[in-house]
Amino acid sequence: MPQALTDVKETANVLYYGDGGTGKSTDLAHMAKLGKVWVANAESGFKARALRQFDIPVENIEVFPGEGEEITFDSLEAEWLRIRDALNDDPDAYAGTIWDSATEIHQVLLGEAAKRGYDKAIRQGKDRDASFIALEDYGVMTSQMRSLVRRFRDLPCHFGISALAKREQDDDSEVTYVPQITAKLGVDLIGWVDIVCVTQVHEYQDGGDLEYRGLFRPSGKWRGKDRFKMLPKGIVDPTFDRIVEYIDGELEVDTDPIMIAARERMEANRDEAVPAAA
Repeated sequence: MPQALTDVKETANVLYYGDGGTGKSTDLAHMAKLGKVWVANAESGFKARALRQFDIPVENIEVFPGEGEEITFDSLEAEWLRIRDALNDDPDAYAGTIWDSATEIHQVLLGEAAKRGYDKAIRQGKDRDASFIALEDYGVMTSQMRSLVRRFRDLPCHFGISALAKREQDDDSEVTYVPQITAKLGVDLIGWVDIVCVTQVHEYQDGGDLEYRGLFRPSGKWRGKDRFKMLPKGIVDPTFDRIVEYIDGELEVDTDPIMIAARERMEANRDEAVPAAA
């Protein structure tokens, strides 16, 4: 039965994409400040010792796969079912789920599809290189990714997903940077989420700490997005909990202490900011 829009529990679905080392995993890990989170730790990027440095409650983080487990389509589907049932029993069982990263998981599923294709060819007496990936394998992987991402996104909790960035050039020589997955999946993924945060790192000549930034608007070669229309074009330290605070109206750019400090630093280093090496 339909329900009033005001009765729908609002959650944030956020895609972080950018070069390696721009803070994607750490930004996602801050979701744990909101409660218990489940993480598809495909890149093994979630390290308790490192996350504790950011006052992230690592005891709230549940990583998958565990010992003796592996990431497959079936195992991810089983985890989705388990989390869905847990949320049905207790809406606060999980604050959210995280995929780190789409880039790695889509490669794992592609390899799984190619392995099945190879095994099938061998059973049929056909000659096929074990490293060969057929077009139909890409089709299977794409279908699986679409199914899984949408299921996790539609759970009644927050959802965060990361991806590396890749450079694309169209027939008119226009360059864009998009999530490092297949082109069709990249378009789908940007469309499925509420927020697309392009992660970037900058350093100043004052020799201070690196400044981690997030872009939330289409800008030049990058594809930021904000469906809530509550975020500024960009913020410093675009951690998941801070994004939620902006969405909920608890933070505003003019009163955000991190943004105030960043503006003061930029003013002190006027004309001296340079992008950090990737």
